[in-house]
Amino acid sequence: MSEKEEKKRARSWIDEILSSDNLTLEAILKKSSGEGKSTPEKPKTESLSRGNILPTPSPQKQEAGEGLPLAFLEKTGALRLEDILKKPEEERKEEEVPIRIQEILTPPTSKKYTGQILKVLDVYGNVRIIRVKGEAVPIYELSIPELSKDEEKLLKLVRDRAIVEIQIDPESIPNLEERRRIFLREVRKMVKEMAPTLSEGRVELLSELIVQNMIGYGKLDPLVRDDNLEEIMVIGTNRPVYVWHRRFGMCKTNITFTSEREILTIIERIAREVGRRIDQQNPLLDARLPDGSRVNATLPPISLDGPTITIRKFKKDPLTIIDLIKFRTLNSEVAAFLWLLVDGLGVKPANILVAGGTGSGKTTTLNSLAMFIPPSERVISIEDTAELQLPIEHWVRLETRPPNVEGKGEITMDDLVKNTLRMRPDRIIVGEVRGPEARTMFTAMNTGHDGALYDFSIIQLSNGRFVLIGDLVEELFKKYSDKIERYKDLEYIELNDEDRFEVVSVGPDLKANKHIVSRVWRRRVREGEKLIRIKTRTGNEVILTRSHPLFAFSNGDVVRKEAGNLKVGDRVAVMMNPPKPPQTKAVVDLSIYAKISDYYLVPNGKGMIKVPNKGLPPEKAQYLVSVNSHPVKLVREVDEKLSYLAGVILGDGYISSNGYYISATFDDEDYMEAFVSVISDFIPNYIPNVKENGKYMVVTVGSKIFAEMLSRIFGIPKGRKLEWDVPDIVLSNDDLMRYFIAGLFDADGYVDENSIILVTKSENVARKIWYALQRLGIISTVSRVKNKGFKEGEIFRVIISGVDDLAKFARSIPLHHSRKRAKLMEVLKTKKTHRGRRAYRVPISAEMIAPLRQMLGLTVSELSKLASHYAGEKVSESLIRHVEKGRVKEIRRSTLRGIALALQQVAKDVGDEEAWVKARRLQLIAEGDVYWDEVVSVEEVDPKELGIEYVYDLTVEDDHNYVANGILVSNCMGTIHSNSARETIIRLESPPMNVPRIMIPALDIIIMQVRYHTRKKGTIRRMTEIAEVSGIEGESIQLNFLYKYDPAKDEIVRTEVPSRFLNILSYHTGMGMDELYYEIEKRKLVLDWMIEKGIRRIDEVGAQIREFYIDEEEFFKKLEREATTIEMSKRVKEFI
Repeated sequence: MSEKEEKKRARSWIDEILSSDNLTLEAILKKSSGEGKSTPEKPKTESLSRGNILPTPSPQKQEAGEGLPLAFLEKTGALRLEDILKKPEEERKEEEVPIRIQEILTPPTSKKYTGQILKVLDVYGNVRIIRVKGEAVPIYELSIPELSKDEEKLLKLVRDRAIVEIQIDPESIPNLEERRRIFLREVRKMVKEMAPTLSEGRVELLSELIVQNMIGYGKLDPLVRDDNLEEIMVIGTNRPVYVWHRRFGMCKTNITFTSEREILTIIERIAREVGRRIDQQNPLLDARLPDGSRVNATLPPISLDGPTITIRKFKKDPLTIIDLIKFRTLNSEVAAFLWLLVDGLGVKPANILVAGGTGSGKTTTLNSLAMFIPPSERVISIEDTAELQLPIEHWVRLETRPPNVEGKGEITMDDLVKNTLRMRPDRIIVGEVRGPEARTMFTAMNTGHDGALYDFSIIQLSNGRFVLIGDLVEELFKKYSDKIERYKDLEYIELNDEDRFEVVSVGPDLKANKHIVSRVWRRRVREGEKLIRIKTRTGNEVILTRSHPLFAFSNGDVVRKEAGNLKVGDRVAVMMNPPKPPQTKAVVDLSIYAKISDYYLVPNGKGMIKVPNKGLPPEKAQYLVSVNSHPVKLVREVDEKLSYLAGVILGDGYISSNGYYISATFDDEDYMEAFVSVISDFIPNYIPNVKENGKYMVVTVGSKIFAEMLSRIFGIPKGRKLEWDVPDIVLSNDDLMRYFIAGLFDADGYVDENSIILVTKSENVARKIWYALQRLGIISTVSRVKNKGFKEGEIFRVIISGVDDLAKFARSIPLHHSRKRAKLMEVLKTKKTHRGRRAYRVPISAEMIAPLRQMLGLTVSELSKLASHYAGEKVSESLIRHVEKGRVKEIRRSTLRGIALALQQVAKDVGDEEAWVKARRLQLIAEGDVYWDEVVSVEEVDPKELGIEYVYDLTVEDDHNYVANGILVSNCMGTIHSNSARETIIRLESPPMNVPRIMIPALDIIIMQVRYHTRKKGTIRRMTEIAEVSGIEGESIQLNFLYKYDPAKDEIVRTEVPSRFLNILSYHTGMGMDELYYEIEKRKLVLDWMIEKGIRRIDEVGAQIREFYIDEEEFFKKLEREATTIEMSKRVKEFI
């Protein structure tokens, strides 16, 4: 750049004008705006936009004969500078008191909304909130002034001049409002100098616009300065800006950005202010504005529709605990209780976590509770973006720092938490816990695995097999005998990758999954220990340690409940639709044929030749044969016929103890023919021996080779069997399983008036058949009954009932027994569907529907219509009312699904994410792969009497549960997602926080807070749960719910559950429980007094709390003196 050019740039705008005597103002304006350039008019479009709904105020018409303030700019001719800048005395005399910007920008009465405006909700300053027909949310209408071309030119000139002439050092004037006031004053002077004929109102308007664009946030500046707004949301170009209004919730504004450049300019200005970088390489910005507001910005390609900005406003006058009580977020009783917990009476303050969704008011509650900290204590707060405002003197504020342009210099929350521990804090407040800092925090707070199953519990593997947990674990312990690790009296092994296996589990969405077992456990039964036997209505039964958790359904919530705490009537999760296992071929291990016969028969092109059986069969071998025996077909892959045969033999047949023959008894011709037909397929040209015995026929197959082959392939025991098992090979695919079950039911099943039943002496078989039927989508029950025959003992019945399941059985299981098949068809023809089996219904409670419906402002009639539409069936108003009043305990899954989908759609329409999540949970319950079986018996059993020596458990990755005897049990390492205090626990335990479970009891209290939207009250925030972490039982986190939200009362109420923390406080202070409740009442009185006196500002409330701590006796005397009611005076005297 030349020296001449540098001097020219250094000159001020006014110097340049004064040095150009021959230039007219018109020429100067043209020069500044670009000679010959024009702004093309935008073509009109027919598409509906915000402009079609929201009016743009038109400039007021000038009186006849009256020229525009800057009309002289349109005239030609060379007016001299001194004439232009001359200040007419006459006009000066007529000037009035300066007009405020709010008066200039008074909302106009727009004709555009004639016939559309339903209601004007509020008017203040230059803002009008209106309800418009056809709009889902209210309209936030900001009066946007229109400028003439002359005013736009003047605006640019003044802005350019201000850039050069106004220099304000931010350090010398740190106060943002003071800086703005000085800048506005200087800009106003410039406007008056350059356009002396301009009215005072227009001067004020132009000055304000210049300031907004230069040191404010452009079009967003009026929104940023509106203290009634909580959030400002820019979602792209040519789309309206949205705001969250403190009174009216989500609103649509009449502000639109027509170009990305406008949005980018604001984002870049914010980035410069906070010293951050945002570009395509770093398209995210998360920062704090000078006034404390949080801002998040995104750039393409992260945001697909253009740049976005979200500003969460910083309230200059923050809410206090008094405001929260007035807003009914909580009541004074709860606030006093929390005050005592925060105080800790100087010996044991509680560790408290506030949880909730976005916008639920967590920070406000945290800020309010922190005001209860005694003034003598040192407080250190750690925040990602500083939001807390505390009236505390000894307060150190720390804030994280992102990495610089080179990716260095980042200071994380975890870094600050670790550093804070070296700063001798009395209290640490962590603004938002999201990552590894959680573990550090719990480590600071903290300055075994016990639940198990007995060894005969059947575990369902993902490949379709069923195994006894004792057999499985013991086999692995033998293999890893040199790698056994111990913890107290527990033994466990970490499995290598090749030995890890998958089990059936259930995910947070209640859908069946397959997950890997990484560790197996065992321990000996302890001296004097009793186990718990749980029986359910559908016949499921499991024996566990007292502390082993199961999943139970309670008041619309899925909770973990220890076996010892279960009661008759509780509902526990039972697998209904397991994941479909892989359908594999049932390939026979050829080594079983070694020495099973004398020879193999192998084709040689002319016939068969004998090859001595010295081991594995030749590749082309087709038959097995011995001296004086019939050839038996060599089986390389089990088919349906052979599977059926195995079912018949295991059901009502046997292999002789010497292995020479097979025998089975038949009472039906078709059934017998099916059996004989299969024999003929595998032993060609052989006719079994059939002997009639009254009503029965006994078929004997005299083939030692065939009998031995079946014994080896299917594991059929020899002799008249007492114990047998379902062969693993028939579980290879569903077809084999169907034919095997058909053989069993043909042999040992019967059909009565309402059901089809299989009888067996083996509990193991009964449980596995239950599983197998479940795989086919058939729900059955297992019952244990005493044998009424000549032999003592128990027998087990597998029962299929209910029209739907009987029909599935008839379609899936190919019975050959003609009478049983005919009886089953008769039952299906005559039996009518009633309400459906309990497995196809879900438990329901008033808490599941009513609060959500009220939150969304729906009437019962509206919900009934919407739910009927989504369910595809009638969901009556009376049913909904019965549910909400607790008169109905179960409803059809389809009904709940319809209700859930209806509530989800409404929540989506009104933008209520919290409500949508709750409604989605209802849908998951309706569509889950588990059903909620009723507990009919809970009893203690003596493990010694049952011959139980060890108990076992598995560690399942991800879902942390598995199916045992059909019942879903936890491995004590995780929990099902729940939007409550329990969800907080799982979030703490899960990545990226990874807080070890053993540390979590250091947390004393979890406060849950949510945001509701109601038709009557609009958006409200409520505390819904105050839960106490009472400890670990079997490494399961135990919660005591001290307070719960009652929608009918719109209030959080005490549950009467005794508080563990108060007992601890009593121990540390030596005070009795009555004395502690006296302390709570004392604090409640202080809060009620402040409400009565109208004390609510943060400095005022803080001052009263400080006085309470410094001199409690004198403070209560002041309360008595200043009490405004007789009742308050009486209450105060009780504490003096």
